[in-house]
Amino acid sequence: KSPRHRMQVAQQSRRLAAVPGRLLAAQSKRMMTYNLQETSGYSMEGGRYSVSGLTATVFGCGGFLGRYVVNKLARVGTAVVVPHRIDDEDSQRHLKLMGDLGMIVDIPFDARDPDTIAHAVEKSDVVINLLGKHQPTMNYTFFASHVETASNLAKVCKEVGVPHFIQVSALAADPNSPSEFLRTKAWGEEEVKSYYPNATIVRPSVVYGEEDRFINLIAAWTKIAGMVPLIGNGDNQISPVYVDDVAEGIRTIVFDKDLHGRTYEFAGPEAYSVREVCRFVQKSIWMEDATVRGVPDITASLPQNMQFLSPHKFVGDFADLASRGWAEVLPGFPQLLGARGDYAALNTADWTPHRAYLQLEDIGIEPQSLKVLGPELLRHYLEGGHFSRVNIEEDK
Repeated sequence: KSPRHRMQVAQQSRRLAAVPGRLLAAQSKRMMTYNLQETSGYSMEGGRYSVSGLTATVFGCGGFLGRYVVNKLARVGTAVVVPHRIDDEDSQRHLKLMGDLGMIVDIPFDARDPDTIAHAVEKSDVVINLLGKHQPTMNYTFFASHVETASNLAKVCKEVGVPHFIQVSALAADPNSPSEFLRTKAWGEEEVKSYYPNATIVRPSVVYGEEDRFINLIAAWTKIAGMVPLIGNGDNQISPVYVDDVAEGIRTIVFDKDLHGRTYEFAGPEAYSVREVCRFVQKSIWMEDATVRGVPDITASLPQNMQFLSPHKFVGDFADLASRGWAEVLPGFPQLLGARGDYAALNTADWTPHRAYLQLEDIGIEPQSLKVLGPELLRHYLEGGHFSRVNIEEDK
């Protein structure tokens, strides 16, 4: 860059710093955030060191998808508020590296305390709700996490005056689903819509990535037990979507006002049965002799009033009862595919797009294939890891 360009950038930086009220000190957190109302006319280009002029609050930022969303927003100069549990201050420290100094602001909150929610969203232009549970607990059941919390957030955001609310749900969400996880996801959407009729709803399919609980769990079962257990036949269809594609889709929606207020289905380019995904993972980690064992689902061959006699329902109900009564952090009852304590969420429901709503392709994002990315994401399960390919060449 020329000296003249650097001088212009420096002058613009000084003007930004001089804006009254731009920097709001958070005494208890020793961090800073931006007041968009005072800086809406200012912007600077330059990746993570830029200023996009937007402030976003990301609830659920510490989860699998949340960290990718924070990274996508922060890398283009967005001030991101990352709320955390009041007694868990250090849980979001790794997120601060994703943005420039002072651009990632951690604020304590309680999902049942409106005042702490208001403090986290009062300066935001968009609130993204990624909160959810993969295991019900005494304090937060599926209903409390997906419905009560979503309602509290939407209500407070409306009262504070947040202009845009994004609710991340699930592709298979259905108020009449046999899965409690999927029912409550659908009810959460309805609660948000009651406060924000023009809220943006994002429904991702089963999300996979390097830190997921999907293909990693399949690989772990295969390595440890030489098989993957399913409750059902495993013939329900899913369209796995890469976590980075989902995060990029959310970032695109945040910055394009023409995309606000719609419902989106984020799914991968191909549909597979759950059994096919299990076999693909096993082949990718060079354990083709491993098996996929399912408890038979014979509901299709039974009269409607006798479908409860299907073996997979007996085993599924017992597994749900046992896993809900056994803390995930304790050794003992193993984690099965899907939500813990709700076998029907992944073992019986279809997670494929209905095409009635906008897809990733409609907002300019080409979803990446599990067949292409899967082997690389699973490389650490190979004997030799990164060096496995070298060993093959040497053997030849």
